[in-house]
Amino acid sequence: MKQNKVLLTGFKKSSSKDLLNKISDYYDKFLFSNNYTTIIKEMSGLLDRKKYDYVIMFGQKPLTKKLSIELIGKQKDKTVETTFCVEKLTKVLEENQIDYRLSENPGTSYCNFVYYNVLKRLEESDTKAIFIHIPYKNNFVQMEDLTKMFNQE
Repeated sequence: MKQNKVLLTGFKKSSSKDLLNKISDYYDKFLFSNNYTTIIKEMSGLLDRKKYDYVIMFGQKPLTKKLSIELIGKQKDKTVETTFCVEKLTKVLEENQIDYRLSENPGTSYCNFVYYNVLKRLEESDTKAIFIHIPYKNNFVQMEDLTKMFNQE
């Protein structure tokens, strides 16, 4: 059986860093800088070096207590939809009793910038990408549940 190649990403200055640090090294992991110019270089390098089946990106959404699964990336008046199988993801989240909501508001900062650019870059690819906002770590009571879900491999 083929093993999927999965890349998990987050940001150096957010709760996503804490999450990635708790997830097994079974996955490739990367923490983006909080700098637009650097992010483009980092993203290109990551996607040029290795072909992934899935790219799961995490960022922080401070004013929420549950996951926000972002369905689109936006840039000015343009949007790009994810091709990730959201139904499978939500099923696994529900099986692990992790609260989530579907969102079409990926934000206006680094999270959306990365998401939009990764989706655009992967449009002609078989790689599926999704962005998941997690709450600020002090508000995220399900951090351990999410960590366990990923560590089940």
